[in-house]
Amino acid sequence: MRKIIVTLLIVLTGFSIPLAIPGIAMAQSAASSSAPPDGNTSGVITVIQVDQNTKLVGFILSTKDGELVEVSVDDSTTFGLENASGDRLVSVLGEDPAESLLRITDQRERFAPVTVTVKDGITTAVVDREQGDLERNLGFLFAIYLVTWAGFFAYIFIVSRKQNDLSREINALKGQILGPEHEAGLAG
Repeated sequence: MRKIIVTLLIVLTGFSIPLAIPGIAMAQSAASSSAPPDGNTSGVITVIQVDQNTKLVGFILSTKDGELVEVSVDDSTTFGLENASGDRLVSVLGEDPAESLLRITDQRERFAPVTVTVKDGITTAVVDREQGDLERNLGFLFAIYLVTWAGFFAYIFIVSRKQNDLSREINALKGQILGPEHEAGLAG
C-alpha cells in the first residue's frame, strides 16, 4: 500500500512540475516590460506599483498581443473608471490617491480592460476600454439607416400595388354581380 502511495505522489509531482514553469516564465517576463508609446494603449492591468506610502506610482498593462507595458502615473493623471456596479469615478490622482488606487485595484481584480493615454512617457488618463473606431461605427449606422428607409418605402410601394390590384378585383366582382350598368357607374 505504501509503495502505491509513494508511486502516486511521485507521478503527481512529476506532472505538476511542468505546470509551474509558465508561472516562472510569466514572472520573468513581467520584469522585462516595455515603456508605452505616446497615444492610446488598451489592455488589462496585471501589476500595480505603489511607493512606501501606498500611493500609486504606476502599473503594468498586458495588451491583447501579450505585450507587457509599464505605465507611470503622476499627480495630474485623471481616472475615469467604473466599478462592478456601474458607478463611475472621474478624479485626479493628486486629489484623491486612495480612491484612485482602490478603483485601479478593482479593475485589476475584475480583469476589466482599460485604455491608457500616454504623453511624454507619463499617463495623462486612464479610462474604461474604448470600444473601437467611431467613424466606422457611424458609417455602419448610416448604412443601416439608409437600408431601413429603403425597405420602408419598398414596403409602402408593394402594399399600394396590392391595394390597387384588390380594388380592381373587387370592382370586377361587383360588375359581374350587379351587371353592366353598374360598371359604367364604377368607371366614372
